[in-house]
Amino acid sequence: MPVVAHCNSTKTWNGEPCPNEVSRRGKRCREHTLFGLLFRSPKPVLPRQTPRAARTPMRAATRLEGVRIATEQWQSIVAAQAQLAIPAEAWQSLTEADAPSTCTRFAQLAALDSPQGHSVGPIAPQVAAHLATRLAALGTPEHLPQSLQVLGVYLCATQNRDLGDCRCLRDLIQENGLATAKRILQNAMSDLSPTGG
Repeated sequence: MPVVAHCNSTKTWNGEPCPNEVSRRGKRCREHTLFGLLFRSPKPVLPRQTPRAARTPMRAATRLEGVRIATEQWQSIVAAQAQLAIPAEAWQSLTEADAPSTCTRFAQLAALDSPQGHSVGPIAPQVAAHLATRLAALGTPEHLPQSLQVLGVYLCATQNRDLGDCRCLRDLIQENGLATAKRILQNAMSDLSPTGG
């Protein structure tokens, strides 16, 4: 057939006029008719223009161990133990707080020599003070940093946050090694109980 025009349909992947040749002006090529749209072969999938962020071993480890340990049963045990030290009003404020920022504040407090004496947010120092008082009464004040980190993991888990992004969980693993971090998490703040478990 003699070629006298181009399709010029703009229903192309980039919105530019179609350059396919047709027999007369105003006619559309097979690719842009109903029949052609129904029976055309699919276009190959283009590779991603930007590569995905690399999954580091630490990120993978925190996510995997967090999912394994921070089950609903574990969460209920942590909540029951924590409420031995944290008054109801403070507990409600804590559970309603934004998990990522509160977890970060707990991680910052856990890194300090005297966590309960610093103000880095509205609820975190209150909770740290309550936990410090409880642990001092039980004779185990040195457990405060780990209790704060476990509580940070709890908050991230209960608010369905990706545990690969949980700073408290990452710090626990980096500071104590994976095996010890798992044991600390599995204890689920039992240090707050008068019987220790």
